[in-house]
Amino acid sequence: MTASVSTPAIDLHDVAKTYGRTTALEGLSLTVGRGELVGLLGPNGAGKTTTIKLLLGLVRPTAGSGQVLGAPLGDRQARAAIGYLPELFRYQPWLHAREVLALHAELARVPTARRARAIDDALALVGLVDRANDPVSAFSKGMQQRLGLGVALLGDPDLVLLDEPTSALDPVGRTDVRAIVRAARDRGPR
Repeated sequence: MTASVSTPAIDLHDVAKTYGRTTALEGLSLTVGRGELVGLLGPNGAGKTTTIKLLLGLVRPTAGSGQVLGAPLGDRQARAAIGYLPELFRYQPWLHAREVLALHAELARVPTARRARAIDDALALVGLVDRANDPVSAFSKGMQQRLGLGVALLGDPDLVLLDEPTSALDPVGRTDVRAIVRAARDRGPR
């Protein structure tokens, strides 16, 4: 994406989403600037995951309007510039960390000439360089979460969306994930 740096990363206006008779989101207005680190807090069912799905273009709003990276909600080019870590994810246990990242780099269409560097950068950022050739089955929950963050950060996306990135982690794991997220923000685009 080549939207202006002054263009907000996220700009939503009175967005709503209903599924049949169930209102999942109502009247959400939100502007997030580039380089900002923002967390959505709320109880289960408050619409946090629905908001992420709208930003990713996986669902369309029932009402309201918005832009992501200067493009309308659901724009494919904008979606390609977003890194994403879902709340529930699983990687094939027999794959090594480097293989997981290589697969996702291919899926994300990271240019072939940049893939090896992007994978090395992701491994370094999430602290898994020494475990790059270990199978996912040998990883703790915290290490798997780090790998998931690495996948989300592959190729230096313009926007990173993380759904419950610290759920099921112990206090040390939560601290580690927060530090990785801050380091990625502070590093900025490459």
